[in-house]
Amino acid sequence: MLLDYVREHCDDVRDLTHLYEGREVRQDVYTAIAELLVDEAKGGAPTALLVHGHPLFLVSAAEYTLALAKKHGLVSSVLPAVSSFDTLLCDLGIDYGYGVQIFDGTTMLDHGWIPNPAVPLLVFQLATTCNPLVVNGTPTGIAVKPLVEFLTPVYGSAHKVRVVHSGAFLLEPTEIIDVCLSELASAEIDLERRPTLYVPPSR
Repeated sequence: MLLDYVREHCDDVRDLTHLYEGREVRQDVYTAIAELLVDEAKGGAPTALLVHGHPLFLVSAAEYTLALAKKHGLVSSVLPAVSSFDTLLCDLGIDYGYGVQIFDGTTMLDHGWIPNPAVPLLVFQLATTCNPLVVNGTPTGIAVKPLVEFLTPVYGSAHKVRVVHSGAFLLEPTEIIDVCLSELASAEIDLERRPTLYVPPSR
């Protein structure tokens, strides 16, 4: 287990998942994490937040912590790590160095950012599309119905897309589901593993 491994190198390691308890809004959880970390750091001891993936790639708790640390005059730094974007390069076998669009699903919808159908598209955070609450239970493709409705005029309902879950742990297999865009908003699509949507160019 990851926590056991980290505890081999540090005496004081705490699992912060308990901060989700009793909170319905994800932003409140991230704020609580930041406040806890900054309070610990203000006590004088070096403090670190360990997350899956890259700490500044769609990790709001890290962003909140950096901002709050700066407000309190604390010195902070970020160490780079492998993100889900990096693993998708391998999972899909596509070199995005020649051009790619990256969006958080909710942010794209909120701003009405229309993607360029000639350029590959990656949409992250499918399971929380337009939902600021902590996701309980098993989210399904129904959650991305607003996203499907937004992308259909751009790509067409029959456009083939890929739902990709990159393995986050050693030996965890990658899962890729190929569907038409219109089929994405289905109760049969499992979003529990927090997959990413890959939309190939339409022309």
